[in-house]
Amino acid sequence: MDETVSLSRRDRRRLSTRAEILDAARELLLEVGPEGLSLRQVARRADFSPAALYTYFPSKDSLIASLFGESFERLDAYLRRVPTDLPPDRRIVELGVAYMEFANDNPMDLRCMMLSTSLELPPSSGKALGLGAARMIGETLRQGVQEGVFRQDGLCTAPQMAYGLWSLVHGMVTVTGIDLSEVATEIAADPRLVLEMYVDLLKAPH
Repeated sequence: MDETVSLSRRDRRRLSTRAEILDAARELLLEVGPEGLSLRQVARRADFSPAALYTYFPSKDSLIASLFGESFERLDAYLRRVPTDLPPDRRIVELGVAYMEFANDNPMDLRCMMLSTSLELPPSSGKALGLGAARMIGETLRQGVQEGVFRQDGLCTAPQMAYGLWSLVHGMVTVTGIDLSEVATEIAADPRLVLEMYVDLLKAPH
């Protein structure tokens, strides 16, 4: 059930207004960066008075933390759609696909998350959720090693496998917007297949 259904009209209006402010702030953040962002600019972009905006966000830091928090929460929601009872090799592929779906559906959130890696953010920013996504991948690979699904020969540990998968997924997200039609005979864009191939390379020999 949608939680907003049980909210009062006043609360729903407040949530809607907050979302408008965050949308305007996200656009500005990506244009001018955290240092150039000001609450007055956001108020002007969202067509609010600065005084009204302060009732939602008392400081620039709280606004930026909320922006990043929403982005990380959306990513976490995508990853948690992946069933936890899948075999580790299948689950790791689905986690990678879920991340790419998030990036495709939420490009501005992805850009905010990339920007957040260079900033010192408060706990309220939800950055722990973003790190939790990486942790989820690492834990799945470690489980696969323990169950004998993935190899462990001293040359490639579970954390190294996780780093490789994370890098591969980010790389594919980066090139998604590039038109490869002119080189289609040399480069085939099939992210799921590429992930499956990578995971197959990590499997223990039988």
